[in-house]
Amino acid sequence: MLAELEDGLVALVKNAALGQKLVTVAGLPDLDSASLVKRMAAEAPAVYVAPMDFSVADGLAAARFGIACVARNSRGQEAARKGDGKAIGLAQIIDSVLALMDGGKADGVVFYVTGVGFQADEAFYAAGLYVATVAVEATGVALPPALDEDSLALFKTFHADYDIEPHETAAERGKWVGEPPDHSTSAPEVSETNILQP
Repeated sequence: MLAELEDGLVALVKNAALGQKLVTVAGLPDLDSASLVKRMAAEAPAVYVAPMDFSVADGLAAARFGIACVARNSRGQEAARKGDGKAIGLAQIIDSVLALMDGGKADGVVFYVTGVGFQADEAFYAAGLYVATVAVEATGVALPPALDEDSLALFKTFHADYDIEPHETAAERGKWVGEPPDHSTSAPEVSETNILQP
């Protein structure tokens, strides 16, 4: 359910005129904050879609997503906020996303805008970015049917890192889960890998 809705919202933006004015339209990357800011700076102007907390009652979900709108401050803050005819500005991205999402359909589900929030974060400003999130919601979304466990692929490798006191920062732990893991500045206290036999 969530993956299909996210893909549908991404496609809604990509296939609109707005999509042609953006460098990136995608799901929000799962990165630590410093890496995320760096990636956004490289990919702006952009729109990212991310699921948010949502409620469920009587077998129906009120599915909520955040649509992150990102503009770059390459020709001054005025251009970044309003656009300058050469690059799209944050206000223009937000206006387009509002028009697309309020009553827009993704995976056959109708979404409505519930709010807009501006991200006042020094990390964004330092990277020359202006970011806002448009919150959207679809109510009455049917929950997925019972999972067919036979359709799941078997995993062959299980890997776990244990970080015993004192704990490393989230940024350091994020390096450990890469492929290959980065242990150049820190390493887990204990590491275990099991190769499962079919």
